[in-house]
Amino acid sequence: MSTDDETNPAEDDELERIRERKIEQLKAKAEQDDQRASSPDQPIAIESQTHFEQVLQEHGRVLVDFYADWCGPCQMLAPVLDRLAAETPGTIAKVDTEALPGVAQQYGVRGLPTLILFESGQPAKQLVGMQDESTLRGLLE
Repeated sequence: MSTDDETNPAEDDELERIRERKIEQLKAKAEQDDQRASSPDQPIAIESQTHFEQVLQEHGRVLVDFYADWCGPCQMLAPVLDRLAAETPGTIAKVDTEALPGVAQQYGVRGLPTLILFESGQPAKQLVGMQDESTLRGLLE
């Protein structure tokens, strides 16, 4: 004796679980879109110590490339970093070690390129030398 007005509690529970799951997925996607929107599509060229600190404060996750114009591996890495800046939610910053030796010295940069991942303004991981794109993408996503 069922009518169209009667509902099945098990079906209602399942529908509610589906709704909650979908809401969480939409929230996660919106958050990811917000991160991408706030992340520049190109690496940020650091101009000073103050600018460096400002970039670290404004962006949650920043991969900093310490480089020099004469460095061959740095030049090979540049197009990879350009692509990752455009495609990932992380922010990429570039520090010319000849123009800003104090910033490089502050973080113990001895070899080029040196990449340091900053999380909430603090160094979290350091990589020295040429890195493959998938490794760097993993750090930024």
